[in-house]
Amino acid sequence: FLLATLVGIAMIRFAAALGPDAVAAVNAGARLYNVFIALAAGINAGALALIANAWGAGRRDEAERYLALSLAVAALLGAAITLLTWLGAGPLLGLFDLDPGAHTESVSYTRWLALFYAPIALYLVLASGLRAAGDARTPMLFALLVNGVSLGLAWRWSIAPPFGLQPHVRYIALGLGLGNVAGVVAALALWRARRLALAPARRDAGSRQRLKALWQVGYPAALEQGLLQLGIIAFLWVVAQYGTAAFTAYGTSISLLSLAMVIGFGFSVAVSVMVGQQLGAGSPANARLVALRALRLTIVTLSVPGLILACYAHPVALWLTGDEGIAAHAVPILYAFTLALPMLAVEFCLGGALRGAGDTRFPLLNVLAGLIVVRFGLALLFYYQGLGVNWIYATLIADYAVKNALLVWRFRSGRWMKLLRAETPLARP
Repeated sequence: FLLATLVGIAMIRFAAALGPDAVAAVNAGARLYNVFIALAAGINAGALALIANAWGAGRRDEAERYLALSLAVAALLGAAITLLTWLGAGPLLGLFDLDPGAHTESVSYTRWLALFYAPIALYLVLASGLRAAGDARTPMLFALLVNGVSLGLAWRWSIAPPFGLQPHVRYIALGLGLGNVAGVVAALALWRARRLALAPARRDAGSRQRLKALWQVGYPAALEQGLLQLGIIAFLWVVAQYGTAAFTAYGTSISLLSLAMVIGFGFSVAVSVMVGQQLGAGSPANARLVALRALRLTIVTLSVPGLILACYAHPVALWLTGDEGIAAHAVPILYAFTLALPMLAVEFCLGGALRGAGDTRFPLLNVLAGLIVVRFGLALLFYYQGLGVNWIYATLIADYAVKNALLVWRFRSGRWMKLLRAETPLARP
């Protein structure tokens, strides 16, 4: 996750050499890319919970069948979203009310990156499956390949594109996409050669039931992430009313804070895997203990890099964007996110525990209450009241406070530990 985040920040830095419109294009394109990731997250969440549960129950064959099914669904989903993004990029990016030049470059960047959604979806699902089986090192090695190739190609083509073409932000997207293709080709080759923890499996009479279980566990996670991205886009629409500089600053700040947030993502995945495995092995007490121990550790490790970044917020933002106006907007955003980092730790760990247990519906309701109702609702209210943009940035603190309260209540109830086995009849020992 850290490697991917560093590459995302590097894309902004490469685009800065092409001008402010290119920086806005990378940030706007990232928002639609995150919508794709949100939909793929449904498959990832379902695959991770079901594979981890089957693996913990000692059913390797069942775990391999779930992985094969998830890969097929991911390929179809990626191809469908590529088509939809290519056709709808213009109107969707128009919602941000960017300057004409920034809008044109955003459409170009987004369409070129969308060509690679199917291989990216395959890679994400295969990596999730391996983590669910307890192998987190192999996906890390694949990430070195993916991000190394992406970084090299995007940097080279931001300066001197192939065939003597003029530098343009679309070639940054092309380099990023081809790096992902290199990773997925290598990963699938090893999977087909049975060199990974999980091997290919043939379909059997239970495929329809597995697809139903994947849907039941996965669709709430997809809706959750879809609502999350919808809420962020709606929030960004409010921010964009204060100008392109404010919009670009928010996207840039999210990329910077991701350096801290990836720690939480890592713990969230680890908690999901271990909770799923412990429940599959029939040990709910250990499942709860995993989440609580991870929570204490995550609060500390998540806050430290955030505090360091907040101390150097202005010079870092200025170096990354090359624009004083954007950097000035980024500083209060970074401060607000720093205050919210301990609350993010709660969301990552307890939310990860719920997803690992198959309780993907409650996180969906949590996002609806926190991001859609609280953050967007308050931002809209503050905007129409004529308050400054810093009030808009501050609404994210209220968002995370509400989500934390709901997650703690759900975790303490214990109901989340009883859901997965009811939806995975084939994975029972």
